[in-house]
Amino acid sequence: MSSPSAAHESVLGAITRSLDRVLDTIPVPVNTLGCRTAPTENIATDSIKAIPDLSVMISTKGGMFERPVWLMECAFSQSDCDVMRKLDAYVRDIPDLLVVGKILITQAERYTSPGSNGSVAQQLRSSDIMTWEEWLHNHSVDDFHRVVVDGHTWFSLSSVEIHVWTRQAGGSPIELDRLDGDEYAVGTLYPTVNLDDINRIFLRGFELIKEDVLWKLVTTNVDQSLLDRMEASPEVPT
Repeated sequence: MSSPSAAHESVLGAITRSLDRVLDTIPVPVNTLGCRTAPTENIATDSIKAIPDLSVMISTKGGMFERPVWLMECAFSQSDCDVMRKLDAYVRDIPDLLVVGKILITQAERYTSPGSNGSVAQQLRSSDIMTWEEWLHNHSVDDFHRVVVDGHTWFSLSSVEIHVWTRQAGGSPIELDRLDGDEYAVGTLYPTVNLDDINRIFLRGFELIKEDVLWKLVTTNVDQSLLDRMEASPEVPT
């Protein structure tokens, strides 16, 4: 183990599962138009080549043509400044993006590796591997914000924030400089859980995806019954 990456993956995993549940409710055959989440999708634009931590891709013509509509980065192993530069490049080079966001995980202490010759490494080599259930039985929720083994700090959590921007009303591109209004939201997962605004803007993002899918169906002259099913589909689940 070279870094406490589980904190990074757990938040992204929860968001991915939420997105998957919603995308599965869109009543469109995959051979007509597909929506999928991708944890490692290559994005190449005029000014950046990157792999966002989370992408939602919409494909047409059986997957031959695919474009990103929702991109998220996690500021954990990379700095917040680096993440904002990436988001700015995405928004600038992909003007029809619907949603971008960042997860800002701040540690109270900067992570350092214990090295291969330290006592921690020796202890881990000589210990039996626990099952996931055994490990959970030996830990409580309060143990997860700070993990210290044999005097070495593996993880020390200070805060977890989520920031999300959506496309502007009327179809205008995302504006990262705007930190108010209906097209931006911030929420926290730690030290307090406050996700009301994030839930609101996620719902807005889901509706933007449905509108985008419906528009694509209309412009490709699909059967009217498919359009009727799409328009009659239930509201996005919360």
